[in-house]
Amino acid sequence: MPFAIVSGYLNRWLGFQESQPRLFMKSTTIDHNPVTLTLTSGPGTAAVVRSVVCHDPEGARAWDIFMSECPGAHVEQSSAWGTLKQMYGWKPIWVWVTRDMRIIGGAMLLTRSLGRFATIGYVERGPVWDPAEEGSMELATDALLKLAQSLSLTYVAIAPPYCGDNAIRILKSWQFRQKPEALFPSGVGRATLLIDLQRDLNALLADMSMTRRQNVRRGLRKGVQVRVGCGADAGTVRDLMWLGCKRRGINPYPPQKDFFESLWRTLGQHGTARFFIAEIAGEPVSAACAQVFGGTLQLWRVGWSGQYEDHNPNDVLHWEVIKWAKENGCRTFDFMHIRPDHARAILRGEKVKDSYSGVTDFKTSFGGQLHLLPELYYRSFHPVGPLALNLGMARFLGSKRCLNALNKVGSRFLHSRAG
Repeated sequence: MPFAIVSGYLNRWLGFQESQPRLFMKSTTIDHNPVTLTLTSGPGTAAVVRSVVCHDPEGARAWDIFMSECPGAHVEQSSAWGTLKQMYGWKPIWVWVTRDMRIIGGAMLLTRSLGRFATIGYVERGPVWDPAEEGSMELATDALLKLAQSLSLTYVAIAPPYCGDNAIRILKSWQFRQKPEALFPSGVGRATLLIDLQRDLNALLADMSMTRRQNVRRGLRKGVQVRVGCGADAGTVRDLMWLGCKRRGINPYPPQKDFFESLWRTLGQHGTARFFIAEIAGEPVSAACAQVFGGTLQLWRVGWSGQYEDHNPNDVLHWEVIKWAKENGCRTFDFMHIRPDHARAILRGEKVKDSYSGVTDFKTSFGGQLHLLPELYYRSFHPVGPLALNLGMARFLGSKRCLNALNKVGSRFLHSRAG
């Protein structure tokens, strides 16, 4: 039986409606289990609530409009991000919930086949919901999980949004478990550092350490200049990032050689992706790739050639990006990646000292507030998956032996087209 027919049966069975622009004018009331809610749109009037599934980025424009107006939404849930990931083997699927034909929540689910017998799913910083709408978090999460169930995924991993702690109880009610490090995705941020940009520049400078302020001023005196890049700088950003990874002895991520060019084509031309290049006498020395979305600038990737250390190019780069974000209307600057063990120690008033503490010290010297983020959760919707986990597979997945094995498999399948 063709997949499209099977998919149609599953969608109808689970209460989903395939997304088409004209179908948006039709409404059906559906039951959202396991969460049961009594929702009304007015005195004595039942609200019309339904789930919509969309497989086409063009058809997800309504979702993007909702995202642009939803506080706390992340770029990783946008249709442009889904289009980008589609270039590297992922298939984006959107599911959203409408109340009286207005979107109140949902998520983008990425799926990918690993060989012939396994398909995984990943939700990055989702689901998303409108906190002003009663029950929107429950409805959005429930619709997402029904979609994952309908696809019989080998497993699905969910990285909740920064504000997603409350959604975890719903995941647990669906028998989700905290994700072992062995399972993809690895390296997802579980702590971050946020700077409030709604204060003036003098207040932002005062929050920085004295050493950082001195380094910025020294770098500026020595001629470090930072410019906003364009698509032609994609190769420079990649090369500088790869040089930084090589010095630290880690594999570059993303590994695809053309990723930053693709990023610019899908997000850069709309102003979501931004490149910043720090130069000395016209020579690119360090660079940053940032994502601007929902009033937040996220410092997504940074690279440095390792040259001109005495000119403090990285100090100047970070300060100039912070200034640019404030001047262009961003309310928050997000460093994105802080080691969670470091964040916990610092929040307890302890000092950290290990091979990575220099990076943490550098970031925290710019001020801001540390935040611990929700843990990742996963579940198998394959017929034999839950049984295997109950028989001890979950413990095996948390072992170092499994981590090493899956890293090799993951690098083969998930980092394809790296050349």
